[in-house]
Amino acid sequence: MNIDHDRERYKIQIELPGVKLEDIDLEVSESSFCIRASRPDAEIAGCYFLAHPVDIEKTDAALDDGLLNISIPFKVPIRGKRIGIREGPSDIGQQDPRTIELREGRRDRELETY
Repeated sequence: MNIDHDRERYKIQIELPGVKLEDIDLEVSESSFCIRASRPDAEIAGCYFLAHPVDIEKTDAALDDGLLNISIPFKVPIRGKRIGIREGPSDIGQQDPRTIELREGRRDRELETY
């Protein structure tokens, strides 16, 4: 299985060798999709959550030589902001110095009260 997307839609490909069209059940909701497929020697099933709400009315699916291609458009296209990347160290994971000062200040006040 391969799940990818662009700014407009999810593009899902699922390999189903030896599975006939009539033996595939695909159900799509606004936030997930479930597939169940069977062939004489195997059953394939799974449900997957989607990160972006989708328009289920415009979903398209086609089986082509054992490869199920599913296209599910987003309700609202993804519009992000390009973020510049700088070189150098990161402050991720370091404590905010203001938090440390507050904690130390609280301890001092509590000790004075007792």
